[in-house]
Formats: sequence, structure tokens, C-alpha cells
Amino acid sequence: MLSGCQRASIQNMVTERHNIASRLIIKTLNKCNFGGNIIFTDIGSETRMAQQSLIMPAHVANRTLPQWLLPNLSADELRSYSTPDAICILPVGTKNGHHRDIQAIHPLHWDVHLIEVK
Repeated sequence: MLSGCQRASIQNMVTERHNIASRLIIKTLNKCNFGGNIIFTDIGSETRMAQQSLIMPAHVANRTLPQWLLPNLSADELRSYSTPDAICILPVGTKNGHHRDIQAIHPLHWDVHLIEVK
């Protein structure tokens, strides 16, 4: 019910509640075999993540899609598009383990997972 309210203070509370839940989910995913394959998050500032003891590896882009993911878009376009809460890319057919340098694998061999918390 609160998410329909247009007051800025309520909207900020709803957004922060969403980001807190998203950070908890990403923190849990980071502990599993595929945590190293998360390449992007949009779950709040690095300060807010640190407050929840969530420190992302250097290869993870936060809030702006990485240029290498969509090389045909300009930096302005990458900032202007709506984004999921997180993106995890696995090599096609991966069942266990992780591959940290996903950029070394041709995009045709990526299995891209968009993570959206509702």
C-alpha cells in the first residue's frame, strides 16, 4: 500500500526497504559457487552496502551498466536505461563452480541471469 504513495519520504523508505532486501539476497549469492559471476548491481550506494557488510569485488559495476556488456551504447545511454537489481553471467552449460573472467568468453556462450527483487 505504501508503494503507491507519491510522497517523497515514503518513496525513499520503500526504495531503501527494497535495496536492503536486495543486498541481503546478493550477499547470500556471493557466498555460493556463482557469486563471482555477478557483474552488476543496482542495490544502493557502496556506503549502504558496507553498512550491511556487503563488499563487492572490484569487477562488479554498481548503478551503471559496464561498457563491455553493451559496447554499442554510449556512456550516457548506459546511465539512462532502467536496470535490474543485479546481473549474473555464467558460461553456457555451467552447473557448478564459477568463471571470473566472463569477458574472455564470447557472448554467444553466456547464460545471462537478470535478478529483480519485487
